[in-house]
Amino acid sequence: MARIPHIAFLIAACLTLMLDSTAQTVVFDTDVTAGRYYRIPALVQLHDGRLLAIGDDRHGSDHDIGGNHGIDIVGRFGDDKGQTWGEPFMIADGDGRREGFHDSHGDGAAVVDRETGQVLIMCASGDQGFLNSTLQEPLRVGRYISDDDGKTWTGDDVTSDIYGIFDGCPEVNALFFSSGRICQSSRIKQGSHYRIYSAIDGPMGVGCLVLYSDDFGISWQALGGTSARPTTEPWGDEAKVEELPNGNVLLSCRSKQTVTGGRLFNIYDYATGSWGEMAVSNDPESGTYSEDCSCNGELLIVPARRTSDDRSVHLALQSVPRGKGRQRVSIYYKVLLDGRDYDEPSDFSWGWQHYQVTEGYSAYSTMIAVTNGDIAFLHEDCNDNQSTSAYDLLFRLLSIHTITGGRYTAIKP
Repeated sequence: MARIPHIAFLIAACLTLMLDSTAQTVVFDTDVTAGRYYRIPALVQLHDGRLLAIGDDRHGSDHDIGGNHGIDIVGRFGDDKGQTWGEPFMIADGDGRREGFHDSHGDGAAVVDRETGQVLIMCASGDQGFLNSTLQEPLRVGRYISDDDGKTWTGDDVTSDIYGIFDGCPEVNALFFSSGRICQSSRIKQGSHYRIYSAIDGPMGVGCLVLYSDDFGISWQALGGTSARPTTEPWGDEAKVEELPNGNVLLSCRSKQTVTGGRLFNIYDYATGSWGEMAVSNDPESGTYSEDCSCNGELLIVPARRTSDDRSVHLALQSVPRGKGRQRVSIYYKVLLDGRDYDEPSDFSWGWQHYQVTEGYSAYSTMIAVTNGDIAFLHEDCNDNQSTSAYDLLFRLLSIHTITGGRYTAIKP
């Protein structure tokens, strides 16, 4: 009788491995001949249980806003845990007039409110590129909201509201919300909704900044104040944020310097009301190493159970290409046993292990924990074309058991 639970566990593990090995699906298929390029994945799970995959539909080339015109944000609904996907549909239509807010929309960052089911996307918009942005002619900011599980969307130009946060800081003359997952707090509710956090990328010398909203994106404030610069050196870039188990906020940022070879971490401590001292994680053996590669990924913290002793823990997950260049997208994982494992930014410099997702050219990625605790993973992959300008957006469903090599299993979030 004592063997029955063990056998059941092995059967469940085998079924999980089988699911992982068959869960790769092309969600957005780039067609170079037709001039349709898909980039920049975002992913949410709706209140009705379906997945919503989001990406840029770039016409003519894979260039960003400013170097390309008529970029749209499109979506597809995923059923059966992402095994089947509906037809693509428009979320934010870039009409390509080469002027103003409506020219292009891209780099969507998304979240579903845990109580209302509202879906929010913050995005880059307009016809001005990031590198050419000025306070007079800025890269614009869009906000798109759906109140019916992503079926219909309402969009607004919120450029003046977002840049207005940094009035008195003329050096913040370019910014955009980092694509992928917007983090929603499980603890803090001081307005109409649980607090949400998003990293924004600022210009050289400013680095990454973090905003928060207590009314689900209607208004935003700077976390730590408008003068906070959590990743100024060595030149922080696109980043992601996640709530730590104690309610503090973890920031993981790519560097504008590829020679840094890893991620930049910082922590906003609510007890002190300030950011800590930024730490670099770039050790090839125990850091979030990335060789000759500057690319963003996703940051996620999930509850898990250690298989060796059944202890409940948290796992920090960080996806990023390991390189060389934008190749071999992997998921790093680090166990957080208690508060001593995440009370300083330097705690995230070491202690990481990794699971390699792809072999070839691959770049941006995002992930969320779905209802049963599995990790829904959407990433850019060049598949068999070996061209870094022709990414498909691929979906995979991965278990915590697989990512960690059987060391941990999922606990439903």
